Amino acid sequence: MVDPRVIRQEIFRLIMEGKSIRAIGALEGLPCASTIMNWIAADPEFRAGYAAAKALYAETLADEIIEISDDAARDWVDSDTGGRELDHEHVQRSRLRVDSRKWLAARLSPKRYGDSSMLKIGELDNAPRKELTPTEIAARLAALAAAQNKE
Repeated sequence: MVDPRVIRQEIFRLIMEGKSIRAIGALEGLPCASTIMNWIAADPEFRAGYAAAKALYAETLADEIIEISDDAARDWVDSDTGGRELDHEHVQRSRLRVDSRKWLAARLSPKRYGDSSMLKIGELDNAPRKELTPTEIAARLAALAAAQNKE
């Protein structure tokens, strides 16, 4: 019998490398995707390991972005006239691959790879909320109405 800790560590390693839970669940010797999702939902220790693996996956994405950006091997192709021409389709696909990884890295690790506006919005979500008094609500509504009337 395989030690469950070994299975969990293998799952975390595969997540750090970019495998989806669905792809991991399809591998022989590993639990199915629904079992992994149940572990995330029910087991705080597993959930913490999963979150750490996802954060490290952002680092993998950053490495891939550099590799894709630096790889110009297929940017140029032989043309029908005997010269070389830019393969626009390959360049656009590379741009899409980089942009997709940037987007995902920013969401997985917003403090490291997100832009400052994402952080400010996220900070507001976690900010303590102060209950407004009826007078404060009335003042804000009056200010909104005045701004609307100016337009």
